[in-house]
Amino acid sequence: KLVNLGFQALRQHVPHGGASKKLSKVETLRSAVEYIRALQRLLAEHDAVRAALAGGLLTPDTRPSAARAPPVISSASASLSCASSSPDRRGSSEPGSPRSAYSSEDSGCEGELSPVERELLDFSSWL
Repeated sequence: KLVNLGFQALRQHVPHGGASKKLSKVETLRSAVEYIRALQRLLAEHDAVRAALAGGLLTPDTRPSAARAPPVISSASASLSCASSSPDRRGSSEPGSPRSAYSSEDSGCEGELSPVERELLDFSSWL
């Protein structure tokens, strides 16, 4: 019974496109692994850009033109805003979910989304 409750909780935290269909345990684990890998890639990219900015390799004026282009907003991310997508004071946007080690209590929105971030928001295309 505890295993089933654990999978039910995981299903609530893992994005999936077919919301009308209950994911099997295998599908839930696959979705969780894909989601974690995508988040790790996003964090690695963010850390690399931050390190390049800190090291003086990039300045805000020398960013690639794609980073300055206005974002293309899909219907899945059109309703998101800084207020609705930023974590609460405990570091999580979901009540009862674990606190992220990468969250900052004073973090907010920091400008436009990168193409990778927009792709992650459109997680229904992953499946």
